[in-house]
Amino acid sequence: MKEALKEALKGRKAMSSLSVVIPTYKRSAELLRCLDGIDRQELPPQEVVVVCRDGDEASRQAVRHWLAAPAAYGKKMVLVRQAGVLQAMRAGTAAADGEIVVYTDDDAVPRASWLRRLAGHYADPMVGGVGGRDVQPGVRGSKAKVGRITWYGKLVGNHHIGAGPARRVDVLKGVNMSFRKQLAAIPDGLLGAGAQVHFEVHMCMAVSRQGYRLIYDPEAVVDHYPAARFDKDQRHQFVGDAVRDAAYNLQSAFLRGTGAYRRLLRIVYAAAVGDRALPGAGRLLVALLRGEREVARAFLPAQSGQWLSLRQQLLRGKRRIAPPMEER
Repeated sequence: MKEALKEALKGRKAMSSLSVVIPTYKRSAELLRCLDGIDRQELPPQEVVVVCRDGDEASRQAVRHWLAAPAAYGKKMVLVRQAGVLQAMRAGTAAADGEIVVYTDDDAVPRASWLRRLAGHYADPMVGGVGGRDVQPGVRGSKAKVGRITWYGKLVGNHHIGAGPARRVDVLKGVNMSFRKQLAAIPDGLLGAGAQVHFEVHMCMAVSRQGYRLIYDPEAVVDHYPAARFDKDQRHQFVGDAVRDAAYNLQSAFLRGTGAYRRLLRIVYAAAVGDRALPGAGRLLVALLRGEREVARAFLPAQSGQWLSLRQQLLRGKRRIAPPMEER
């Protein structure tokens, strides 16, 4: 009982300056369900910022109704014109007044203890980001290894099936993550018109480079009901351009955010081995032997995205070392 009280008091202290940011697009029913989950939080946030796309009138109307209802926290609606989750996150973060910014998706429903669990970890000043589990319908299993990047450059997710105690990780998941506001660096230059997959890797690497820790707490839960996307990155459907974009974004995170040795290891791993989502030559061979057609189809777009990222990074490097015009 004493430990539970101590945790609640820590959470209350951090919660007083906590903002929740929710990007939304064409999911008004799901959004209202998400907001209902926030209304039931054991410790309410300071404010909730909902970011709508200009032209998405159904979502804007739903948010207007929400704004009119009384709540234990402040409410804001922010409009953006450009497509993409990062534009929405950037605008929502700029509008947030809290010292801690929490991000979730409009198709997730936070459980009552969600914010309390996240906030409690910020009592440690060296914790820069905290995330939790996103439970998905029909998905079972538990993993101790969650949110890790291996020494050779493989990304291990498993955030939706993580189990065990809260622990340090390398990467959090966008549907259930938070950062101290001064550390919430929204990346630019990523591919994708909507989901912009793997942006979390960029954000988390930026936090770690500054010496802060990232914590994954499997007891900080949102129920995630993955809804339809309205761009080319469709769930459970092969789209070559979406595979290329995801490969580009992930490779870029390593090329921008790690040292020369780890960059080299990642390049070799991505080309020679890879994984099911972004296969390299080795994983392609396995797919051909097993008859995994979609994995095999992903090989060329995955390699295209990875090599495009490398090319762009090399061009950036040349621009950085080029002498000023007056010296040429």
